[in-house]
Amino acid sequence: MKYQPYLMKDVHAGEALNKFRVISTFAGGGGSSTGYRLAGGKILAINEFVEEARNTYRDNYPTTPIMDGDIKELTGKDFLDLTKLKEGELELLDGSPPCSAFSMCGTLAREGTVHSDGFGKTKSYSDGKIVTNIEDLFFEFLRVAEVIRPKTIIAENVEGLTVGEAKQYFNKIQNTFEDIGYQVVAKVHDCSQFGVPQRRRRVFFMAVRDDIMDKVGLNFMTLSSLFPEPNNTITTLQGAFDGLEYDKEEVDMLTTKWKETAYYKQTCVLMPRNPEKVITGTDYHPKGWHFNLKIASEFHPSPTITAMGATEKTAGVCHWNDDRKFTLGELKRVTSLPDDFKLTGKWAQKSERCGRMVPSLMMKALATSMYEKVIRNI
Repeated sequence: MKYQPYLMKDVHAGEALNKFRVISTFAGGGGSSTGYRLAGGKILAINEFVEEARNTYRDNYPTTPIMDGDIKELTGKDFLDLTKLKEGELELLDGSPPCSAFSMCGTLAREGTVHSDGFGKTKSYSDGKIVTNIEDLFFEFLRVAEVIRPKTIIAENVEGLTVGEAKQYFNKIQNTFEDIGYQVVAKVHDCSQFGVPQRRRRVFFMAVRDDIMDKVGLNFMTLSSLFPEPNNTITTLQGAFDGLEYDKEEVDMLTTKWKETAYYKQTCVLMPRNPEKVITGTDYHPKGWHFNLKIASEFHPSPTITAMGATEKTAGVCHWNDDRKFTLGELKRVTSLPDDFKLTGKWAQKSERCGRMVPSLMMKALATSMYEKVIRNI
């Protein structure tokens, strides 16, 4: 399946359709918001507490009101007052609360277990921002939702939330949706099945307010039909990167910095180029280290791009032929952003934004399905 590049003008054309209204929390640099706009959504306001993420969002969507506080210090009324909406009027509330306490990473992912040692701890999140009890953020999101009472809710989180010790937390989230008046269904999807050239497995929550269920002909037996059907034809990196223009200075910088790392010197030099499939550093390091180091294959989607792994000198996904990490242009394609989407800050901050984003085409698919099956039928 060939990737179809697009531009910000296409995003604005989608939003101009004004099919439904959205408030986005934990909006980051705007990956989810871009998807909602492509689906015809009008973004009324967002909340994001990382300054550089807000800068990126503002550069691309300068007219969208931004609430810059920690969601723990905000109320649903704050959002209603800003957007001049009444309780229950909003069509869709969006949120991707960080849950790194349940991430599947490193040797833990290799063993199929969940990294859950972040409970109750103070953690650095992004750009020096400190978050305490990061696992509570989903419930802060639902606290806000209870006051706004949107007709529908879409939320995203890490796959690790659904397995192992985290399953009790996952169940508590679903119970809380029900407690505040929503029927919810959750499912793990791989974004590569929705036109995104990246294998990124995440759990998505689709929720509909109780009083709307009957109006649109839904019940708990049919709620899972809210999810769009995945496409079995994947988008390869070869197709995704076709037609990209490259900045020689950026490529040279990435190559130089990568060759300075222990990942390159100890492992990457031993790994073959142009592999038929994705290969992993642990299979080549003498002691089995560097599990997070991967060389992509042009014949497959990219492995998951993470906030840390996208930067110049950390273990992450490397180009299949060049000794370097992906360029910003490549990262935008892998994240299914518009080619002319603006990224702000230092190079590492720009790449981090891509690693944290929900791929835009994934969110477009979810939002389109929610609109067609619920919102337009209310």
